[in-house]
Amino acid sequence: MNILYDASPLLMRSAGVKNYHYYLLSHLLPILKPHCLKLFPALDRLTENNNERSNYPTLATMMRLGGISASNHLRLPLLPFLTAGADLFHITQLPRELPSSVPLTSMVHDPTPSFLPQCHTQTNIRYFEHFVTQTLPRLRAMLVPSEAVKRDLVKHFDVPDDKVTVVHHGIEEDFFDSPLSTVSQARQTYRLPERYILFVGALEPRKNLSTLLEAFRLLPAELQQRYPLVLTGTRGWKSSGLKRQLAKLNGATTLGYVRRPLLPAVYSGASLFVYPSLYEGFGMPLLEAMAARLPIVASNVSAMPEVVGEAGLLVDPQSPSEITAAIQRILEDPGLGASLGESGRQRARRFSWAKTARQTKKFFEVALGT
Repeated sequence: MNILYDASPLLMRSAGVKNYHYYLLSHLLPILKPHCLKLFPALDRLTENNNERSNYPTLATMMRLGGISASNHLRLPLLPFLTAGADLFHITQLPRELPSSVPLTSMVHDPTPSFLPQCHTQTNIRYFEHFVTQTLPRLRAMLVPSEAVKRDLVKHFDVPDDKVTVVHHGIEEDFFDSPLSTVSQARQTYRLPERYILFVGALEPRKNLSTLLEAFRLLPAELQQRYPLVLTGTRGWKSSGLKRQLAKLNGATTLGYVRRPLLPAVYSGASLFVYPSLYEGFGMPLLEAMAARLPIVASNVSAMPEVVGEAGLLVDPQSPSEITAAIQRILEDPGLGASLGESGRQRARRFSWAKTARQTKKFFEVALGT
């Protein structure tokens, strides 16, 4: 079986989706025999992952993304040419002029551009609408990262249940045991306090950070002083209001983007992880925090209960007071925090990229009946 895998996210500045493709491919490529997998658009190999820019040289990136753009807008026959000889094309939302001669599969990470449009840019919405109307009906089968996404696809888009396969994301091993020396290095590099409440993710509307800041403001002053709130992640769209809110709030800071080698240490140095997102197709930061033995306060919607299980306190993301109460409960009860943290670490061991890769290989084989 010859699989053409759309790896165009590796050409972009991205975090969650890019990490998914990179770590999956890193574990999938070595186990694919007797099958053959090639990377679209004409990428000859995986290179080191970088969330701040393309994983490939600038010229190569511009040529490949330019080719996809030309195909999308000028209707050039790029995809029929590149998919010649493929038995299966595993596609993302980026290509729009689809080849007609090869079966298609895809991974659907997040369907919220359709029913939470206020959390997305107009560009994201347009691409997803095209995916739903033009690509989704053409798919032979699709992967999703959680039962929650599967339910939403079946409910909102009339996708047949038997066309959707759930394969959870994995986690890298270094999140489980960050050396004390690296934790110390992270504290010095990012001027972290001795203890802190942590959030990791893009600073954008879907992450619901304005509600988190209000919840932190409602904490008793003594807890705010002992446990400052640290937000890490790149600034997304519509983050200017968040910046103004932060300026009025003592004890809350943003680190910006944390370099990947130090990210596990930033988790390990925290006392509590808070993730009040309005929707997650999976929520990889939750898994990373669980591996670091952090107690968790997370939203009770979408895939987050599925990932967290009994390893955290689940709250209504629209209720600042409920988030505040959960944070305060954990911070004032060290035994509860330790118990939740240990449960989370044990639960995180159930997830691995090797398992994700094995299940994805099986998905491809079932899709083509091999």
